[in-house]
Amino acid sequence: MEDRCYDTRPVRRRASLACDTCRRQKEKCEGGPPCWRCQRLGRPCAVRGRVLLHSPGESRRERPQTQTSRSRVEGLEQIARHFLGDVPLDEENVGRIVARLGRTPQAQGEVLNVDEPFDVQFVSKNIAHYSGEFSHWNFSQKLRRKISHIERFGVKEYWRPTQLQSSTHVVSQVMLHLPPRPITMFLVTMFFKYAEGNVFYMEQSWIQEKVERCYDPSTEYTLSDIPWVCSVFAVLAIGTQVAHMEDGQSAAAAAEDLNLCSEDSVGLSLYHIACRLVPDVILVASHESVQAFLLLALYALPVSTGGLSYSYLGIAVKMAIQNGMHRRYAGEGDSKIIETRNRVFWTAYSLDRRIGILHGRPASIAKSDISTDLPTDAPSFLSPTYANMIAFIKLTSWLGEVAETLTLLRNCPKRFIPEYLERLMQIRAHIETWWDSLPSSIECRDTTPGSPLFRPNSHLKLAHLLIYIYMGRPFMFADDWTDPQSRNESTEPRAVLVTNCVQSALQILETLQSLDTHGSLCRASYTEFSSCRAAILVILAERLNSRRLHLFQDELARGMALIRRMAGGSSAESEISYLQSLDAAIRQSADDAVLVNGNGNAAGEEDRSASAYAQFKHWTQAMKKDPWSGGMTELSSFSPLSVFNSDPGSLGHTNRINEFAGLMDEDWLTGDFPLDPHVFQT
Repeated sequence: MEDRCYDTRPVRRRASLACDTCRRQKEKCEGGPPCWRCQRLGRPCAVRGRVLLHSPGESRRERPQTQTSRSRVEGLEQIARHFLGDVPLDEENVGRIVARLGRTPQAQGEVLNVDEPFDVQFVSKNIAHYSGEFSHWNFSQKLRRKISHIERFGVKEYWRPTQLQSSTHVVSQVMLHLPPRPITMFLVTMFFKYAEGNVFYMEQSWIQEKVERCYDPSTEYTLSDIPWVCSVFAVLAIGTQVAHMEDGQSAAAAAEDLNLCSEDSVGLSLYHIACRLVPDVILVASHESVQAFLLLALYALPVSTGGLSYSYLGIAVKMAIQNGMHRRYAGEGDSKIIETRNRVFWTAYSLDRRIGILHGRPASIAKSDISTDLPTDAPSFLSPTYANMIAFIKLTSWLGEVAETLTLLRNCPKRFIPEYLERLMQIRAHIETWWDSLPSSIECRDTTPGSPLFRPNSHLKLAHLLIYIYMGRPFMFADDWTDPQSRNESTEPRAVLVTNCVQSALQILETLQSLDTHGSLCRASYTEFSSCRAAILVILAERLNSRRLHLFQDELARGMALIRRMAGGSSAESEISYLQSLDAAIRQSADDAVLVNGNGNAAGEEDRSASAYAQFKHWTQAMKKDPWSGGMTELSSFSPLSVFNSDPGSLGHTNRINEFAGLMDEDWLTGDFPLDPHVFQT
């Protein structure tokens, strides 16, 4: 007997007149009334505005399919609201959206040829002209191609305002301030040994070649030489910041003579000489100009991270865009020059993006606008180590993803908060997997004392741990699980992120202690100083949450001792005094909690007055006995306003007020002190 299959759907012919709903959805109408498609999808079927009802038999027969379709429609509505926002999805509004989509050229089968590629043309070996899509320059070139017989002679296509440039005598004048050759070579060596780290500023052989030209009396300079001359003096200035690393004395002995390296008279004079050339460096606008501004930014990092250094980095990124360094170059050219351009751009982008994120600043360039290749492992480039450089670029990318997710989490509706928290957990898991995949011997993760890359690898580890701090600290003051004991037992995403944040802070202090023990702690290092400060702030926040003074007491003491060894002078002292003020306030807050819990009831007016005075006396005694001050520091020195005291030998003497005001962050003046480890970057 033949197997027969019966279709319960009645035989329908193609409708001579499609219903309004199928026409609006641009679907094939299967006839009616009402049409089969509308019945199957459980939607109203209308012809010329008149709604046609389903027959009772068909309604009962199609009920299971209708329920399935409704759940499908509800799911599609959630997807639409996720991408379009909280828009009404009634039939009329959906029809308008679909009709608007139907009017696009793609839906009508039309293709508009508006493709206009960018243009990168090398003007000289070091200078390129970049013109983006839909620019005036590109349109003029398109117009010229339409007029094939146009004469190009006498047209200056890549114009520079040379009339604004200085005389070549300015280079000869600055050369008079060069240190003796042995001193110069020592400072250059110090730069590559302690300051370069995991990013590329220049090749060591390149700067040594430029130094030789500087000491050659027969050298004749042109205006195009100004950027690399500026770079030479910037390298020497940075070398003075890290020269103390070769002193050989113990960290304890070095801590007795703390002078902020950026205020050193020799380094400051070299920096001022480099600054004289800045206007001409901008006018030349070569990739060597980008290098010069990166070096100036590196010098300013310990002094003014979010101010002067951030501005230098912004100029470097804009100048790199002017040279088209952010786009993949498809033409012919010197492979070493192209690789140098790629490395310099990724250094500028990574540093600018990192400083911008940690200071809450917008990006100088969108990630979608970058198409240039990542650096390659070219044998002709000896430093920095290729694996470390790529790892640092990737760490910056991870930090960017965390920042974008936190921004979405802050602005999203409440119902989407769990989804973004889960996304943070996924990013955290991806970062851990990626970090574990890096080399563990010699490069990247090898922090064994005495290894050839001990210091760069330690900096890479600090950058890795700072991502976890940045990821977890926004959730540290949630009221429902402030107790660390209860949080450690929780698998809730926020609790996991905060616990990981605190653990990372402790690991940062361990890493810095290892650097200090083996003589590699640099008081002019932005990475080390800012990491230590971020870790201390997280520990202080955890102590505030726990209300237990003994929590992380040893780690806090170690962190305060380390940060004092890394910085000296007015600006760093003000930041350290602020950390001490926070610690004292937190200890006082914990004492208040003990008093309230111990008494159990409120006292009278006189008792409260006496208690307040007793607490004040207790606080003053605690400040005088503070372990960081050595028992000798007066109470007023812990305040940022202590610089205005009248002691002639103090920081706030009248002769130094103006000097200090130039280094003070604006947040100190407004009194706005958010508990954010990255707001106080220096």
